[in-house]
This record gives sequence, structure tokens and C-alpha cells, in this order.
Amino acid sequence: MVKFTSAAPFHKNILLWYASNRRHLPWRKTRQPYRILLSEIMSQQTQVSRVAQFYRDWIKIFPSFSSVANASAADILRAWSGLGYNSRALRFHRLSKIVAEEYRSRLPESLDELQSLPGIGRYTAHAVVCFAFGKNIPVVDVNIKRVLTRWTMKSKNASEQLSENSAWIFAEKFLPKKNAVEWNQALMDFGALVCSARNPRCSECPVSSYCASAFSKAFLIKKKKKESAEPAWRGIPRRLYRGKILKLLHHHSCSPREVAAMLWGNQSEQDIVWTASLMERMTGDGLLTFRRGKYSIIQ
Repeated sequence: MVKFTSAAPFHKNILLWYASNRRHLPWRKTRQPYRILLSEIMSQQTQVSRVAQFYRDWIKIFPSFSSVANASAADILRAWSGLGYNSRALRFHRLSKIVAEEYRSRLPESLDELQSLPGIGRYTAHAVVCFAFGKNIPVVDVNIKRVLTRWTMKSKNASEQLSENSAWIFAEKFLPKKNAVEWNQALMDFGALVCSARNPRCSECPVSSYCASAFSKAFLIKKKKKESAEPAWRGIPRRLYRGKILKLLHHHSCSPREVAAMLWGNQSEQDIVWTASLMERMTGDGLLTFRRGKYSIIQ
């Protein structure tokens, strides 16, 4: 670990870099809490480039917490279709109902109240309080955590990360006395575009002379991960089938046999059994309902 001295050189150089290299994302043009939170929920486990168009389309249909709260779960899932991880949509639906009913459609500003809502953890709460309400607080996402790791310790490999607690401590230390919105967004973009997970571009880094890991050969060493096999059927991940099934059920109720026929055309009995098992799991996850032998999207 490198001894922390001053954040001033980082502030000056990173913000100058950001002025010319920032990503122009639609939710950065607003301070509306609803839109900021929506962008954060959509961006969970999803690339920002994919989120941008979904975000624009969603806003046209559901421009507020009350519009989401008044919609059925089925309508929410239809609008979310294609973005993946559909449980996020249902949590956002539940959250919107709470905000509409208990907070008169105004998102609370305190970190504790935000984290009591469905789908909001420490990072999301801090992001909303900073980007929507303008509070001068740190934000730590995966990009910022990686940047702080490399700035403050000599990396042993490209995947090394500070502990969660240490990352938040250093984020607080590096936080400027004002303008946290620009600073936190600059760090996110810097981590995505320069100090990336693979092949960081140290030669283009404006703070390489202050970075503990700059030009480290350790970046060439890939930490071996023991990857668990993702559940799949016929060579396709189960999560992709979940999205396909939701699309097939958008306007009709179907039995597992009918869904299997639409998925493959030459389905076997094993395919039908597997489809029935998956649809039963999706029912347990709150995505589908089952009645008289057929499944539908939850209303």
C-alpha cells in the first residue's frame, strides 16, 4: 500500500482529462431523482452503451414514479424486455409503488431511507444522493474501485481490488471539497476508458506519475478465476431462455409444451420437462403466474 499524501494532483489532472473525454450519457443531462435512479438500476450488470437507448424508450412510456406504480407488472416487464435481469424491473416496480404511496412520488434524500427501498444498495444510494441531490459524497462503482486500487497499491495482477471497506475509505480521502458530481463521473469514465480492467492505457494516463501501479508488468498477468459453469440447455445459457420466454408470453398464456415448440420446433420430451422446470423457477422468482396448465406474465 502506498502512503496517501495529497489528492490535489489527481483532482487537477483527472478533471482536465474529463473535460475533453467525458461520455455524453442521456441521464447526465438531468438532476431528476427518478431519472438518475432509473439509469442506475438499468446499468446494474449491463453495459452503459446498451442502457442508453432503453433508458430513452422507457422515459417515453414511464416518465415518473407514479406512472411506473400505476402500471401492471406485465407492462413493466414488456417495456424492460431485451435489457435482461428482469428481476430488476420488478424491484423497480415495487420501489415506485412505495415512493408513490409513502413519499408522495418524491424520492427520499437520506442514504438510510434510500437503502431501505427495494434494489438500492450502498453504491446506488450514494450515486442518487450525489448525482440527483448534489451532495458532496463519494461514490464507488466497479470502475472507481479499480482506479483507486491501482492508485494506492502496486497491483499484483490486473484483477486485484481493494476490499470494499478500503475502497470507500480511499474514495472519501480523494473526494474534493466541492463538485463531487463532476469528480465521481470523471472517475467512472476514466476507469471505463483509460484505466480499464484489461490492458490499461498507462501511456495516456494524466496521473501516471502519481499512480502506484503505472506501467506495471503485473497488468500482463491475468489472475486465474475458477469459473462456475453457467446453467445452459442446448448450449445456450438459461438466462437467455428466460428473456425469450417472457417475449413469447407478452400477449398469450402458454403451456411448457407450447413454449418448447416455439423455442425449438423439434422439441423432445426432455426439452419440455426442462422448459417446465425453468418456467416454474420463473414463477418462484415472481416473473410468471400459473393457472390451468398455462403460464402468463405476472399482472
